[in-house]
Amino acid sequence: MTQAGVTAAPAVAPQTVGSEFGALARVAGPLAAAYIAEMAISLTDTIIVGRLGSIQLAAVGITANMFFSLLFVAMSVVSVVSVLAAEAHARDDHEGVAHATRQGLWVAVALTLPGLLIGWYIRPILKLLGQDPVILPFAEEYVRAVMWGFLPYLWFSVLRSLMTALGTTVSVFLISVGSILLNLALNYVLVFGHLGVPAMGVAGAGWASTVVCWIMFLALASEVAWRKRLRIYRVFHGLSRIDLKTVGQILRLGLPAGGMAAAESGFFTACALLMGVISAAALAANQIAIMFLSTMFMVPAAVSHAASARVAFGLGLDDPKAARRAGIVAMWTVVAYMLFSAVVVLTIPETIANLFLDPAMSGNDEVIALAVQLLFVAAIYQVVDGLQIVATGALRGLRDTVMPLVIGLCGYWIAGLGTGTVLAFWLDWGPLGIWWGMALGLAVTATLLTLRFRGVSRRLIAAGA
Repeated sequence: MTQAGVTAAPAVAPQTVGSEFGALARVAGPLAAAYIAEMAISLTDTIIVGRLGSIQLAAVGITANMFFSLLFVAMSVVSVVSVLAAEAHARDDHEGVAHATRQGLWVAVALTLPGLLIGWYIRPILKLLGQDPVILPFAEEYVRAVMWGFLPYLWFSVLRSLMTALGTTVSVFLISVGSILLNLALNYVLVFGHLGVPAMGVAGAGWASTVVCWIMFLALASEVAWRKRLRIYRVFHGLSRIDLKTVGQILRLGLPAGGMAAAESGFFTACALLMGVISAAALAANQIAIMFLSTMFMVPAAVSHAASARVAFGLGLDDPKAARRAGIVAMWTVVAYMLFSAVVVLTIPETIANLFLDPAMSGNDEVIALAVQLLFVAAIYQVVDGLQIVATGALRGLRDTVMPLVIGLCGYWIAGLGTGTVLAFWLDWGPLGIWWGMALGLAVTATLLTLRFRGVSRRLIAAGA
């Protein structure tokens, strides 16, 4: 189904583990670098706002965590566009690829509405949650600026899913890296007031992020519209037409995926709250370990997104063996990476902790010592943490999203949070109890999701035999 005289080579699935790994790496490598770059954008906001004072930093920190958690859930919903587009790509169905992307853009619009509503009423929401009144005006200033970046970033995520499905993600990486420098420059100008622009404080950081989100979307949209390999799909042709059937399909697959993301992020938030109940030092140590692990986690997150597309591509070729191979290769790839990461953590835990706190400052010794202990547990649990996110992505490629949500709720909240609470407070293990509970919850979730993928993929192979 080629267009404009363009002839496409027949789509074929890699027939060996090595060739599948190569296909996975070509997609996941640039994606991982892009995810890390996008984390750097958030870090830039934090560093710049921190220059204004601790109150402003606290206000932006708590609202950014809430708002971007909501954005992460919405991104998980629209990520299923990569599944539908990859299946159509395998069939050489250009219109199918474009149609899934167009409807994903409309789903993004619908998901933006609750985000804007929460952003506009962030002050009463934070007040209801018992937050310090002194941070409320700053929190409102920041969110009422940054919330206008919600839609363009979701649109960027939809187009990123398209690029993932087509196996061309280098431009996503380049745009993300360029956005770091742009965000830094805009923060400097808008927050402090330079180049004739009045100082806007925390609102400036929010507007900087919004402008960057729009530019990221427009840059990727321009590539999709004008790059020779991509313009044959005519993604933006007929964009005004909404297909409720396809929108419903995206939501049926995507809402459970979003629920899984909410369950996971809520699990880590709940564990952080429990650490805060124990002591401020425990909460600080938890933050150090989580911030480091979040950076390392960007690779499994990228592999998960790539695995969804690679598995769906196999199904689109009506080759369930290729789909199964893609999922298993992705899982082993991330296990190998996380084992390497674990060795790094076990080798230099003090160095990692010292990146966040000055050991020479009074009062930091206790936090650093506890962070080192938590990093030891993390070295063990991050292997299963990476495995569970990739298994989730592989199952998404099989269009299996409801059962993973059930598994996630049981693994995270019952096995993980339940065990952590018992160990920390009933058996008096303290902070380590919570983290061992986290490790168990992630291990249970990873095991069940992996078994689920193996079972579903085997049934598909048997059905096609």
